Amino acid sequence: MSRRPSRAEPGRAAKRDVRGRRAISRVQLGAVAVVAVVAVLGLVWLGNASSSAPTSSLPPSVVQSGHTLGQASAPVTIEEWADFQCPACGQFARVTEPRLLTSYVAQGQVKLVVHHFAFLGLESNWAAEAAECAGEQGKFFEYHDRLYASQAGENRGAFSKDNLKKIGNDLGLGPAFAACVDSGRYAQAVRDDTKAGRDRGVQATPTLFVNGRKIEGAASFDQLKAIIDPILAGK
Repeated sequence: MSRRPSRAEPGRAAKRDVRGRRAISRVQLGAVAVVAVVAVLGLVWLGNASSSAPTSSLPPSVVQSGHTLGQASAPVTIEEWADFQCPACGQFARVTEPRLLTSYVAQGQVKLVVHHFAFLGLESNWAAEAAECAGEQGKFFEYHDRLYASQAGENRGAFSKDNLKKIGNDLGLGPAFAACVDSGRYAQAVRDDTKAGRDRGVQATPTLFVNGRKIEGAASFDQLKAIIDPILAGK
């Protein structure tokens, strides 16, 4: 004899179907949540990787060699004597120098040579020495730019050795750089560079020599352009 379904069975079947759909929905929501978490973690990882990756503010076409930016054969040479704690030097590095690099240095018309004139205190010397340590790994100018971006008053700890090593670590310079900073092996080289500046008549920072012509203070791009263009034109 065949069994007839009771009246209660359709209700139970419907409840089972609803519970089944709810279970599937919970599984789907769980899967979506997992995907979302993975995506967020991926974005965080990418953000951290990009923020810690060494960066350079130099135009890719600019040749870097030691303390010099630009082609050795450039017809105009700008020598800069500067102190990393000097606010006017920071202004020149952040405002004028990038325009010089893109307008003249990248075109092979000007080369920029940086010299230390560390006279504002112990942190000036430490910062200059640390820049030399960065130069051992070909990153003198990258470090130079980070120092000027980190100015925070004279001899207030911004350029303590610990902070200088942190800047190097952010640039990916590693333990060899930190050991160099602690060693003080460039202290005499920085003193010698500063003395050479005094012998050239440097009394303030920044002091520029454009093909030998002395300019004191943070010269603007337009001021330098008015000097550079006639030289390039042969006038």
